[in-house]
Amino acid sequence: MANRQQDDKSRAEQIRARRQQSRKEAPKAPFGNNATRKPKSQNVPVTRRKPTPAPVVTRKRNTTYVPLKKKGAELQIPALPSLRLGWRLMSAAVFLLSFAVVISFASVSTFKISTIDLRGAQRLTAEVILSQIGLAGTSIINIEPDQVKASVEESFPMIKEASVSVSLPASVTIQIEEREPVILWTQETTAHWIDSDGVVFPVFGEAEVTQTVTAAGDPPPAPEVFVPVIDDETGEIINRLEDQDIRTTPEFVTAVLALTDIVPAGSDLQYDPQFGLGWRDPNGWLVYFGQDTHNIDTKLAEYEQILAVLEAQNVIPALISLEFLHAPYYRLEQ
Repeated sequence: MANRQQDDKSRAEQIRARRQQSRKEAPKAPFGNNATRKPKSQNVPVTRRKPTPAPVVTRKRNTTYVPLKKKGAELQIPALPSLRLGWRLMSAAVFLLSFAVVISFASVSTFKISTIDLRGAQRLTAEVILSQIGLAGTSIINIEPDQVKASVEESFPMIKEASVSVSLPASVTIQIEEREPVILWTQETTAHWIDSDGVVFPVFGEAEVTQTVTAAGDPPPAPEVFVPVIDDETGEIINRLEDQDIRTTPEFVTAVLALTDIVPAGSDLQYDPQFGLGWRDPNGWLVYFGQDTHNIDTKLAEYEQILAVLEAQNVIPALISLEFLHAPYYRLEQ
């Protein structure tokens, strides 16, 4: 009995040993019976290709070296400049081009002023203006209309207003308005015209005037005009004397014209800085009414009364003054 149990045990051990041996020899399945078992990762061989290196190009100041396929061989070629067009380079190119155009315009005779188109003139001529302001031979690109306008009005006081326009290739048009003289002011050997605004300007050409005055001095000047301007250094507002033409007051011009129909026939209207406006009577004496003729009718009435009194006294005066309305007087000698 004991031997039998021992035989069964040894037989069972043999079967267990064979099973273990078969398990060791049997190949393992890629997947187990358990569905949650992770598959074994497999390494896939990857083939890498090394890229062919690009030939190294060496640049020097004026030469470029390009390597060839043959080891140690290279090609030597002249180096081309590397251009980078930035905004500064473009600006410089535009400036140089503009400068070249300006230089060409200034040097070509086609663009130089030889004459002007003068409009609105009655006594002035284009030749006189052209020679006076120095435009002849000037390139059109150097003409600034505002400066030409200021130069024309400054050089010719007889011009009341001017406007200037320019166009290519060499055209300058000047539109002017001339002053109309109403008084011929003669003083010693000189003569000037005066317009209704009181502007005194040289006689130029011919014109019909309302009155001629023989003067012993200059007409009374117009008051100075001050304009407010900003000082460039301090920034303060100051009053600066305005540049203006030589002129008298419009009131004085009105006074001269008021005596036009009163001056006796054969007499010339005269002006004396001390006594004002008057004339020499055909009988030989001087009569003055001052510079203010607002009360000319009253002064004329007083003048007639003084003449009547002197005639009754058989007195011949040398001068009668009615400059002051309430204090007329006469002189027997100059």
